[in-house]
Amino acid sequence: MLAVGVLVPAGGSATAATGAPPGAAPSLTRYDTIAVQTLDSIVNGDFTAATARFDPTVRKLLPPDALARAWVVYQDQMGRYRSHGGPMDTSSGTFTVVSVPLSMERRAGEFRVTFHGDMSIAGLFFLPAGFPIA
Repeated sequence: MLAVGVLVPAGGSATAATGAPPGAAPSLTRYDTIAVQTLDSIVNGDFTAATARFDPTVRKLLPPDALARAWVVYQDQMGRYRSHGGPMDTSSGTFTVVSVPLSMERRAGEFRVTFHGDMSIAGLFFLPAGFPIA
């Protein structure tokens, strides 16, 4: 597993926040849109675009070249990226966490992005499917 950044503050709790009735297709939030755009940038090899919304801490810890290496390591572990599903939002304290299921060549994965209220990215994670938030 590879995880980078800050995901959930200590003592935080998570609650589902999709806002859609059961069986209905959820509408995308602004956080969802940014998370999927970030994932698309990573998948397409545009790591500079993928890091554009990082907060200063994440930008320092995960510049474009480090993000590119992390993506290679993740695909080495999980298999090549095939596709992704729809995002799901979760609230945790002052953060919004967006999880995007990944279809990888060898096993299911998850792309997870943690956002500050100003929509900057506070954490970015490549995980195995089902990894708990808190």
